[in-house]
Amino acid sequence: MSKKESTIAGGGLMRMKLTFNSESPVALPIHYNHIIQGMIYSNLTQEFAEFMHEDGFPWGKRRFKLFTFSRLEGKFRMVEGGRIEFEPPFSFIVSSPLERFLRELAGGLLKNDDLSLAGRRVVLENVTVHAAVEDHDLGDRIKINMLSPVVAYKTLVEGGKKRTLYLTPLQEEFGELLKNNLLKKYAVLTGQEPGERKFEIKPAFPLSEKHCKIIKYKDVIIKGWMGVYTLRGDPALLKIAYDAGLGSKNSQGFGCFEILEGLKRRSGAI
Repeated sequence: MSKKESTIAGGGLMRMKLTFNSESPVALPIHYNHIIQGMIYSNLTQEFAEFMHEDGFPWGKRRFKLFTFSRLEGKFRMVEGGRIEFEPPFSFIVSSPLERFLRELAGGLLKNDDLSLAGRRVVLENVTVHAAVEDHDLGDRIKINMLSPVVAYKTLVEGGKKRTLYLTPLQEEFGELLKNNLLKKYAVLTGQEPGERKFEIKPAFPLSEKHCKIIKYKDVIIKGWMGVYTLRGDPALLKIAYDAGLGSKNSQGFGCFEILEGLKRRSGAI
């Protein structure tokens, strides 16, 4: 079995909630996605971390990391210097169709006695593992709540220079880009051509400026959208969106969501 096959094989574990504690509040930059991502990579084995970070899973010119994570959840306040301070305990959700990724991450965090976020020592207090959502658990319609912004963009070339254009959920092309992204993830995960599979996204409630989040990831400005949405389509694509993330830039902390309605059974923690 190849490295790729052994990496994506298996799978009852698809999502977990990581809860951290600390002796005092933890202050982070407002744009902290890269810090959470760094914690994730640094708690995988070196070989697997290098594979995920440098290689990933190629499809055409794209490479997919096949994991996503939520924003931090917990009590917080804004402090001086453009920082955000979280009161312990606080948590985030990480999701992936790669069981090896989640098992290595949980194991690495549990064994690490020197965990820190932005220089502040933290302790992994609890790992809540959620039962996997399978295709047969889903119909062709689910209502979701974004736990981190969903991103859709395209690259334009103007005057010989590349420019990134971020789309809004109110634009028809937004859904088309998400669908194409999911079809590629399907091909990577199954090794099969996706064929004709339906997918569409609609805001469940009116969107406003508060739903638009502009986030700086290192030196890159990324625009994404929070909110509640209705997804319709092939259950296999809906499952991939739930496991690997909806839209682009998932491994940078975008496209993680929870299912509010549409599960034939409720996947509780195990």
